[in-house]
Formats: sequence, structure tokens, C-alpha cells
Amino acid sequence: MADGVKVKSGRLQVRRKRFSGIVLAGGTLAVALVVMGASPPGSKATARPRSADLAPCEAVAAGARQLGDARWTTLGGAGVESLVEMAPAAPPGSPAEARVAAQAQVRRALDLADGRAPVEVRRLPGTDIFEVSHVSGSAACQSLAFARGPPGAPATLIPSPPLQGELCGGGQAHVGRAGGAPALIQIQRSGLSPGEANAARKPLVTIGVTPWTGSGWGRTCQVELLLNSQRRLADQLCARAADCRAFEINASVLAAAFNRAKATDALQGRRATPVSYHPNPPPASTRAQVEQVRTQLARTQRELPLFGKTPKLPVMPGFSEDELDVVATQSDGRWHVAAVGFPGIGWRQDRSVTLVTVYEVGKTVVPRATYVFEDAVSGLKTARVTH
Repeated sequence: MADGVKVKSGRLQVRRKRFSGIVLAGGTLAVALVVMGASPPGSKATARPRSADLAPCEAVAAGARQLGDARWTTLGGAGVESLVEMAPAAPPGSPAEARVAAQAQVRRALDLADGRAPVEVRRLPGTDIFEVSHVSGSAACQSLAFARGPPGAPATLIPSPPLQGELCGGGQAHVGRAGGAPALIQIQRSGLSPGEANAARKPLVTIGVTPWTGSGWGRTCQVELLLNSQRRLADQLCARAADCRAFEINASVLAAAFNRAKATDALQGRRATPVSYHPNPPPASTRAQVEQVRTQLARTQRELPLFGKTPKLPVMPGFSEDELDVVATQSDGRWHVAAVGFPGIGWRQDRSVTLVTVYEVGKTVVPRATYVFEDAVSGLKTARVTH
């Protein structure tokens, strides 16, 4: 624990259930492109050539390579949505979709006892196959069921393909087209920042595609996207412009040390290793100041000082309680205290943004400046296709 900073770590516990015709999943978010599928009953996975199995993913990967660094920088992690075509949710009351959503067996598969619980219905393009989905809980976890709904006949459940990872937070799965073929598409985000994923040589996003063969779900393939990153000062908010200038170098040094430690943790499979901010320990006289700021942060529920301004980069309005450091920092020969961490609300945390707030500590604790650093996508490193 560096500079007397208490570092806490936590992890969302995962529960996973599987039912006939549905997958319920919950857990931490992962980033990846995956094409998924299970062989139809009675078929052999080796019956189709490998090139045919991977064709939808190869098309998605080719699209990723064609975007170019400038386009990836503009789109960021959201660029992955442009590589596939998710089917839109049907408007409420659409006859065919409403008929599928009202089926008792479909709602039972979704574990929805309440017939009024909201669901979304999407049609697999060019087929009579429907996806029915429901989102619930503070983690926004998605559950899915699939049904065949031919015109004029009752909808019947069909088996769900296997899913990779969880469908909570930024993870999602919907029917649509991948490489022009109808498929179930799952997008998983790793939960790492672009810089952490880059340092660990792990995919930031994985897209899973399960093609529809006409008689069932085909074999799964996946596209793992490894993305380049860059850290930049996205915004600075202060009561006075002079304060922003006075502490900018300190904030940049602190944020760089914090991000460097998190990237090393990702590379070595660790989390919340104490960060070394100073080559030499600050004087003992700063310990009381650090405790004053830590007490104020607890009292204000780690509220982020914004000085009545709106950040250019939308951020959560407070520091995450997980991996929050409070440290002494010296500027112009005087010691101040800085809070360094990720933005967050409750268990939610955005690791792509680092916040630094500098406080002046005397009889009271006065925030002087807040800096917002973004760990942003700057281009594609590789698009790897696998089963």
C-alpha cells in the first residue's frame, strides 16, 4: 500500500443458468467479437470445411481491417457495431412479433411470470425465426429465447445456441447479419481499458457469430479485436484557470503512474496492486492531510468536484470506491493532496477514464482542480479469427 493509501478491490459475482430454449447470464463485462453456434442435431462439426465455418467471421475481420486508424479513433470501441448488422427491435404491437412475445412457453423460457414484463422481439433476417429478449437488474443482464413463428401458426421454441461469457452491462447478443449471413451476433467487452487490454495483449472486444443454416444454428466462430490505444487529457475543470495550469503536470504524472500500474496488473493477471507514485516517501506531516481528504471523500460519497461545469467527456459523477488512491503531491514547493481513480457508481466502473482531483488542505479541504484523462482507442492492431 503506497503512501498510506488503502486500496480495495472487488469483483462482481457471476451466476449463470441455462434452460431449454434460453440462456440467462450475469457477470463482468468482456470485450470481444465472437461467432458462435452449435451443430444441428444429428450433424457432425467436421462435416463442413473449416473455411466455410469461418467465412462470416473472416468477412467481419476484413471489415475491421478496412476501417483505418482514423475511423477507429473516431468511433472508439463503438466501432465494432459498424462491423455487423444487428436486427432492430420490432415496434410495439407489430402483429407477428406480438404473437410470438405473447406465447406462454416463450415467457416461461424467459422466466417471466408477469405477462406484462417488457420484452423486445427481433426477427432473424430472411427467416421465420424470432429472438425474444428481456433485460433486468442493476447490471442490465439480458436473457434470450428463440422461437419459430410461421404465419398463421403458434410459435414454438427452438434451442438456443451456446453463448460465450455473460450478457450484462455492455455485453449483448442479438440476431442480425454478419458477413451478409443471418446469424446470432454476440458482442463482448473485456472490462479492461484500451490501454490495459493493449498491454496484456488481450482482445478489447470479441464478436461472436452463430450462423443460421436454415435448419438450425451452425458452428460458432469468433473475431478477437486487439486495439491500439492512447491516453490523453480530455478535460480540466477548475474554479480558476490559474489552478488548472498550476496542477496539470502533477495530475499528468499521477495519472500516468496509475495507468502504468493498471496495465502491468492486466499483463500479469493481477488487480489492485499498490501504485508507486513517489521515488521517496512524502514527509510524515502529509499523512494527516491525506486522512482529511479521505474523510471528506467518504462523507460526500466520493463526489467528483466539477466547479459548476459540465465535462466535455461524459463521466460518472464520482470516484469508484474500488481502486481509489489518495496521495500527497508537491507543487511549487507546497504539499497538496490528490485523489486518483476511475469514475464509478456503486459496483459500476469505467476503466477507460482516469480522474485526478487536487485538494488544498488546511483547516478545511478545498478542491482546486479536476482532470479527466481518457484511455482511447487509436486504431486496430489485429483482427484474429478463431472457432
